[in-house]
Amino acid sequence: MRESKFIITLKWGALLGAGLSLIKLATYYAGTMDADYPFGPISDLLMVIAFVVAIYMAIKEIRDNRQDGVIRFAPAFGYGVLVVFIAYAVMVGYLLVHYTHIEKDGVEKNNRRNMELAFQRVQKEQATDEEVSRYYESVAALLGAERDRLETDSVCGAKLDSATQILLIAYKRQLVEKPHASDDPSYRLDSFQLKADELLYRCTAAVLANANDSSREYIANLPALIDATGRDRVAADPVNARFEIVKPTVPQSDSPVMAAFAYSLSILLYGLLLNIFVALFLYRNEKRKCSLDTEETSENTEETSENTEESTPNS
Repeated sequence: MRESKFIITLKWGALLGAGLSLIKLATYYAGTMDADYPFGPISDLLMVIAFVVAIYMAIKEIRDNRQDGVIRFAPAFGYGVLVVFIAYAVMVGYLLVHYTHIEKDGVEKNNRRNMELAFQRVQKEQATDEEVSRYYESVAALLGAERDRLETDSVCGAKLDSATQILLIAYKRQLVEKPHASDDPSYRLDSFQLKADELLYRCTAAVLANANDSSREYIANLPALIDATGRDRVAADPVNARFEIVKPTVPQSDSPVMAAFAYSLSILLYGLLLNIFVALFLYRNEKRKCSLDTEETSENTEETSENTEESTPNS
């Protein structure tokens, strides 16, 4: 008894799901070992091979065993889709077991990984002029607050206030007002903080170098004033404010069920894409004739022609 088309797709879909589950399990255990070579690229290649082989075998078996060697693109694609969806269901079931019993902290790890990837994407973006101005205002406010905490006499306080104002004017001119290219790498969010700190200390050094001898001793603690605001300046980094805006859109899973469906969805889309190419490769509009059939047909035609000539009376 020949298998029905549904049984064929069910068979290869289940095999594909089982293969993908084994690849996921191998990837997990490979990650727990101190390997010199990451298993990620290998697992990706194995997934592609598994998809192509399973979809190819399912469509080919249906075409050759159930449709007399003929299949159009749309049905071929449809059978491949069914194989992928069955594999998706098997993969969801496996991931439920995986996140519940094997990798119990896997959901939390995936959430952290998604956050890290989102933060890395934000770091590659450029700081806007508004963000740069806002950062400068934060630094100015931090220096002012730190200055208010210092206990100094009136003369020292006046000298320090004057030096701080000169510093902020020079810092604003270099950081905010100075023209720069829209793709200036120093204004990219992952390097902006280093750029801003470098300018701040450079301007501080210039203020100290240009101060007269009578003022230099009063403003000698200006670098210490800046150092005291270091942690707060990092908190005011534009990359953090930008990430807080993006953060609510980062995919997060609250349970193993949600994580299983979310992870398997990427596999589903990946399989559907590969299915297009496999279906294009396998579709056939008409049955192919082998060389033996062609020779037999030719011989039969010749014999028929000779018999016809022999049976035809001479005129």
